[in-house]
Amino acid sequence: MSETATGYIEEKTISEMFFKSKGRLNRLRYFKRRVVLGILLYVFIYLGYRVLGYEYGQDNFYAATYNTIVSLLFIIPTYFLNVRRLQDMNRGKTLAVVYAILTSIMAFMDFTGVNYMLYIALTFVTIVFMLSGYMLVVPGTQGKNRYGASPI
Repeated sequence: MSETATGYIEEKTISEMFFKSKGRLNRLRYFKRRVVLGILLYVFIYLGYRVLGYEYGQDNFYAATYNTIVSLLFIIPTYFLNVRRLQDMNRGKTLAVVYAILTSIMAFMDFTGVNYMLYIALTFVTIVFMLSGYMLVVPGTQGKNRYGASPI
């Protein structure tokens, strides 16, 4: 980690970037890291489905199990990114916990084959959360806040 003139310590390792809950994360870094996680999630699920021989519209217990496990694993780094982004806005981690719970429920819904419309509704809620002022629109607090130095 290297320290900037403002006192912000920049992350250098994968662990520091995706599995750290202390400190702050500005909008641009948050967006870039979420894009990386999204691409990796897509690749893992796509490759897993290809290996398991899943065809769209086909019931496949193994594919559903694989999808659920991979989705749950990706909730962990997403949670840490959300916590740090919320801390940049001088807010607590409550919304990150709610988002993690919602996405966990969605992962199990895919596994259990629950009502498709309910799944779409929860997907909409999580997308609104991501794109709302809480994550990508509202800038972080200027200067130092209770969670650390400004990441800009």
